[in-house]
Amino acid sequence: MLLNSDIYQRIRLVSATVSKSVSAYDSFTFTLDPSHKLYAVIKPYKFFVKVTRPDQNKVLFEGRVLTYSDSMDTSGVIQKTAVCEGLEGFLHDSVQPWREFHDTTPKDFLQALINEHNKQVESFKQVRLGNVTVTNSTDNVYRFVDDTKDTYDNIQDKLVSRLGGELRVRNEAGNLYLDYMPKIGGTATQKIKLAKNLLSSSRNIDPTEVVTVLKPLGATQERQTNEENKTEVSSPRLTIASANGGNEYLRDEELIKEFGIRAKVQTWDDVNTADTLLQKGRAYLASQKAIKYEIQLTYVDLSYIKDGVAMFDCGDTVTVQNSLQGLEIDERIVSMSIDLLQVQNTTITLSNDPLSVNAYRNQSSQAYDAERDAFYNLIRDQKLSTADLEKALKSSNAQIKSLQQALQELENKFNGQTPQPQPAHIGKIIDISEWQGVIDWNSVVRDDVTLSIIRVQDGSSHQDLKYMENLQKCISAGGKYAVYAYFRGTSTSDAQQEARDFFERTQRVVANKQQPVFYAIDVESVEMGGNVSQMRAGIEAFMSQLNTLGVPDHKIVLYIANHLYSSFNLNTARAGAIWIPSYGQNDGSIVNSTKPTHPYDLWQYTSKGRVSGIIGNVDMNTEPSDKFKAYLN
Repeated sequence: MLLNSDIYQRIRLVSATVSKSVSAYDSFTFTLDPSHKLYAVIKPYKFFVKVTRPDQNKVLFEGRVLTYSDSMDTSGVIQKTAVCEGLEGFLHDSVQPWREFHDTTPKDFLQALINEHNKQVESFKQVRLGNVTVTNSTDNVYRFVDDTKDTYDNIQDKLVSRLGGELRVRNEAGNLYLDYMPKIGGTATQKIKLAKNLLSSSRNIDPTEVVTVLKPLGATQERQTNEENKTEVSSPRLTIASANGGNEYLRDEELIKEFGIRAKVQTWDDVNTADTLLQKGRAYLASQKAIKYEIQLTYVDLSYIKDGVAMFDCGDTVTVQNSLQGLEIDERIVSMSIDLLQVQNTTITLSNDPLSVNAYRNQSSQAYDAERDAFYNLIRDQKLSTADLEKALKSSNAQIKSLQQALQELENKFNGQTPQPQPAHIGKIIDISEWQGVIDWNSVVRDDVTLSIIRVQDGSSHQDLKYMENLQKCISAGGKYAVYAYFRGTSTSDAQQEARDFFERTQRVVANKQQPVFYAIDVESVEMGGNVSQMRAGIEAFMSQLNTLGVPDHKIVLYIANHLYSSFNLNTARAGAIWIPSYGQNDGSIVNSTKPTHPYDLWQYTSKGRVSGIIGNVDMNTEPSDKFKAYLN
């Protein structure tokens, strides 16, 4: 059965996107309306999808429908959105018995897991081993199979997380093959170049794991107690002090100039002499590759417009040339989002192994040179001389004066006759999550609720159980809404991933529909590995990632715990608005509530409010500033 056609109206999708990543299996999300002949046929687990490019003889996706949702917007348009998982999802359909393996190669261990999988599932889900080249130094593993996990999770836990490598299930002539290789992908035959097929690019640098001061530690130095033959439970470790002039620390002064003091302890349990420990510490400090980075691109894939050009694939290494950013690199595609109906909206993310300090400095220097050259070129190409600018300014001033006179005449003529605009009514402002259970959204909207702020996630790991239903039903009821995500980032790169998940989960529901009036970041606990001084960097990274996805700063609201406001030290000037909770007696009333002690644009005054359509308590907010009211108009 055909899912999409450019010819037949009844076989046409509203949207279709394939998402690929080297660290996860593929997914495919598509939307269709009731006019589609397959609208009523799509069911989870029983509906299988294959996406191909016949001109390239290439399969872009193959798998099954995992979930679907249907919705109706305020104009009465009904649509259904389905999310599909790749063939690797079949490995979730079997479980493993507890077993112990030793003197076994990684390939044989994987084969044993697959044999057990094949015993339990239907024939079309059975898998054969394909290219398996991941191993370790001894080509030998000692493992216990976890009988509380399914086959896929055992493979991830017992092999991928420990030995590295990447997985792929492919269909060859009706047979499924599982590949497990260090890296899957080749070298792209086309390049991405400025003024040719590059549309936009952004580069994200994360140096938060750089070490500038190192304390090397060796083996434990056991010490005896006063009691005969008894050893202290806690003993110090070997340090480099005796071989380093009495100093236990190694400092890289050049790195300190670059990043400041960032100390770390590194332990070598097998080192028993200070001289050897000193050598290892120096080597570690000199060779560290701790600067993470990624590059995101939108581009025109030339394979769609030129014969004989192969399309990009996830895992391929591609050459990128952008002189305006100083980019002349060969990088690997680690993820991509392919818009099948609007191919110009396709995006890819490039990344490589972490940068060494020297590589980081080289990239920074190239970027600086490129920005400097672009600035000088801009000045050189400026066509208006100073005299031309002065002439244009005088002409503009004359026009402004004329318009001011005309405006004054109109004001004099209609003074007292034109009714003054009245401020728009602002009703209740609530924020909700899965904790409010099933909500009657029609009743909520009728109860004078002007804005509902709906939680989408609590970190990347927890998707709010009701967010999809709440978004769809709020829109269908004609309600105005915003979305928020609880911040759980452990590093700047993790914060960026949370932002991507936040945006993508939201758009999974509301793409091509009424958009949220803002995206809020809920910052009310110390995250970033418990380091409060890193919270500002984490939130900055989260906001910058939202910017990259198309959400400007003025559409980002920061919800900040009142008691942690100062210690977080967030860049509040960057956000569109600041939202602060402060309860007081928390009895549902404003009169018995205590205002925040910091500047705010919206005050959450209680968690015990009441609204029709919601059983139980709900957070209530009041005193929106003029800046916040702009979201409501």
